[in-house]
Amino acid sequence: MTVLSDLPAPAATAAGPAGPEQHRTTRLGLLGPLRLCRQGTEIAVPAPKHRALLALLAINANRPVQVDRIIGELWQDREPKTARKTLQGYVWRLRTLLGPGALHTTGNGYELRAAADAIDAVRFGMLAERGRAELLAGRPEQAARLLRPALGLWRGPALADVPVAPGAYAYASRLEEERLTATEWLIEAELALGRHAEAVPVLRELVVGQPLREGLRAQLMLALFRSGRQAEALAEYGELRALLREEQGLDPGRAVSELQARILAGDAGLENG
Repeated sequence: MTVLSDLPAPAATAAGPAGPEQHRTTRLGLLGPLRLCRQGTEIAVPAPKHRALLALLAINANRPVQVDRIIGELWQDREPKTARKTLQGYVWRLRTLLGPGALHTTGNGYELRAAADAIDAVRFGMLAERGRAELLAGRPEQAARLLRPALGLWRGPALADVPVAPGAYAYASRLEEERLTATEWLIEAELALGRHAEAVPVLRELVVGQPLREGLRAQLMLALFRSGRQAEALAEYGELRALLREEQGLDPGRAVSELQARILAGDAGLENG
């Protein structure tokens, strides 16, 4: 399954104001190492604390983030006495990098204002949800056309070069789960389109990284069965069951167990979903 990397930016939505005209060409990347681009030029953010602050503000784009929360995220339990003054210096530096009008002081906090299509994580979520809606409506081709570019936005683990902080860690973990879920949606669409053989190597690689994820394992079993590889499909179930029993003392869930039974019986109904 080819993953497309070029994404036509969708129109801004209620997720945030478009901001000044010059910021329509400012983009932030969270789906991988932190990335800041202005007018097509990537702007380096070399200092770890600057990256951590920019990430926190981007995660909460178009919402004020209180100074106390920022300090807690940046320094956690090692807050220096000069934290507030140091933070002001960080904010000044980010304003320089972002350009005028992007970073606002709001009461006792700061707010990064950005259009909905300016942050890759937001674009990913918008496209993925539209793809899911098409899948649920029985339109797998349209779903795949949305889910491929959504997943193509990823450049590596979310916030890969941002120092670990509670808020950023939780957000990155949620994004990674959404990435896996969107991947399952795309594979479901590909299987519905009859691309079983192409899906097998992709699914094998995914299962190596997520050996206990039953949804991926079930998709691999189905893709193998539809490719005429019934024995391999059953072997995948056996491996899943052994791993679950060893690590969690559990058996596979009902859905994947029923799939195993249908594959074992050579159920022709699985050929066409």
